[in-house]
Amino acid sequence: MFFLVDCVQRRYNSRSVLELSGILHITPNLGISLFVMCILYSGIPGTMKFVCEFYLFSQLLNISLLGTFILLVFANFIGVIGFCKCWYTVIFGMSQKYSKKRIVDLTAKEIYIIFFCVFVLIATTFSPTVFF
Repeated sequence: MFFLVDCVQRRYNSRSVLELSGILHITPNLGISLFVMCILYSGIPGTMKFVCEFYLFSQLLNISLLGTFILLVFANFIGVIGFCKCWYTVIFGMSQKYSKKRIVDLTAKEIYIIFFCVFVLIATTFSPTVFF
């Protein structure tokens, strides 16, 4: 995600969500990469976030059942909804500010870096004992 934020910063000279919208229309490869990262961030089963949350919440259940339930609801439902609403506008909206400008999409090197990071993320999720 930090690499993608840097890619957005270099192309649009801004990280403000209010200024950015329509990345998928202007730079399709960057938009698809951001969309995939949003899916991986949502915590669906099989992602690193899901595994980490599973271990964290299973240990918190031993401490406090009610506190764990409140934290689970807040972190998963409200956090993911707020994050996805914000990035939905950035990815699928239509910006008048950047529609006329010629912005370069991701290069092949950047696509390989993103692919490698996603591969490592998924590989460490399915075989944590090999890497840790």
